[in-house]
Amino acid sequence: EWSQDPRAQFFPGSDQPYLTVYYSSGPGVFMAGNSQAGRGIRDFPQPTLTEFDSFKVLLLVTDSSDRERVSLSRARMTRLLTPQTQENPIFFHGTNVTSDGFRASVDQMASVGFEMFIFSFGTSFQLEDTSPAYIQQIAADVQYAASRGIEVGGYDLICLERGQGGYGGNVGTQWDVVDPTSGNLGLDACFASGWEDKISDIFLTWVQQVNITMFETDGPYGGGPCSSHNHTHHWDLEDSVYWQTRLQGEFFTKLKEYNIFFNQPDWFFHQGGNKVAMGYDEDQYSLPRWQDLTVSRQGMYDDTFHFIPTQGWMFVPLIDYHGGFAPAAFEPLSQHLLEYEWALAQYLGYGVAACYRGNELYDSPVTQALVKKWVDFYKEYRDILISDIVHVRRPDVQDFDCILHVNPHIDNRGLAMVFNPTGSTLSWNLTLPLYYTGISNKAQVFQEGISPPTVFSLDRDYTISIPVTMAHTSITWFLIWSGD
Repeated sequence: EWSQDPRAQFFPGSDQPYLTVYYSSGPGVFMAGNSQAGRGIRDFPQPTLTEFDSFKVLLLVTDSSDRERVSLSRARMTRLLTPQTQENPIFFHGTNVTSDGFRASVDQMASVGFEMFIFSFGTSFQLEDTSPAYIQQIAADVQYAASRGIEVGGYDLICLERGQGGYGGNVGTQWDVVDPTSGNLGLDACFASGWEDKISDIFLTWVQQVNITMFETDGPYGGGPCSSHNHTHHWDLEDSVYWQTRLQGEFFTKLKEYNIFFNQPDWFFHQGGNKVAMGYDEDQYSLPRWQDLTVSRQGMYDDTFHFIPTQGWMFVPLIDYHGGFAPAAFEPLSQHLLEYEWALAQYLGYGVAACYRGNELYDSPVTQALVKKWVDFYKEYRDILISDIVHVRRPDVQDFDCILHVNPHIDNRGLAMVFNPTGSTLSWNLTLPLYYTGISNKAQVFQEGISPPTVFSLDRDYTISIPVTMAHTSITWFLIWSGD
């Protein structure tokens, strides 16, 4: 919580913000050996700590107020403290989850270079089904995928909306949160109840018996209290937030020991999470395709001031999602080639993983070649495409927009993605700021990777100016090497 520093009145002209960080209730935990007097009696052991361990607050001290430099400083901290956020597989959210449908999708993925299949939400896939027959069936499909070089993950809603009346289905009234105001059962499951034990065992079953390597854990614990006196891992309201927070973090940390990749829509990066949703509103994927692409590109431009590109995911509704119907869906893919190419180019070009959700990745040799073209581009230049971003011009559909990936530690020092979303041919001199590429004097620039390069001398402000002409609704890119 930000507030006025109470000492500011003693420093004329000062208006320093004051940051207080705390649990929403509690922590209220018992230390080993302490009495539970005043907190009631129950028939099973109380959760205690021998050593108190709270959340941690990270303070980043920057040397500038420049927005780009602060963003790059934050990116450096992210890469240093949570290196797993740099993992960036190309994944497909498959909706045809029959064994035949799964294997057909895997074959398509292998042919174009996709790397991970995710059993999507809203399908017949049930990660919480651990019956021997179901486990055996999925394990056989996962083994087939492994033979084609494809990893496999699955979706589950694990805590939020898993209580009384929750849209994800009730995990059991004995494990629902109890509302501290009304005393009624709440919409969420309590993650400090026996549900945490059960869901942990379920996930371990899938890891150990199915060889699954990824989970999309939707709805992890979100900070709510629980006033139950009958849950295994917390005593009452006072310690409920502490224990749910801690156990949700430990859930991710324990599974990370098995090298599990996580999509989790919350900030569990320091407990092993890989990606969050990159700041989008789900309803934007019900917009007509071109509006969706523009809003999504604007979102990535803004959000990569706060995230490294590989830290978040975006979404491509190959089939209808949230009611946008035909104007929003990309299928039939062969009828929407231009929009599909823009989706592939802008997400792979930003280095941001997108959830391509649908029944198939291509429906003709032409769409297959299109997907393979941009996947091959991403894989060839992956080292620079997952590097930090310098922001050149924000998308507004009135002119070109552009970002520049930079990395002074590799041969591919920079890669600029340039988009012309307008209905007109554009000609202009594109100014690229190369300071963070580490280049001092001369830059070799390859338009779309084609040799020989054009050599540019850097101006005193470390910029170069490239003459560019782009047809309407077109995309180009420039690879930059050092010429020093």
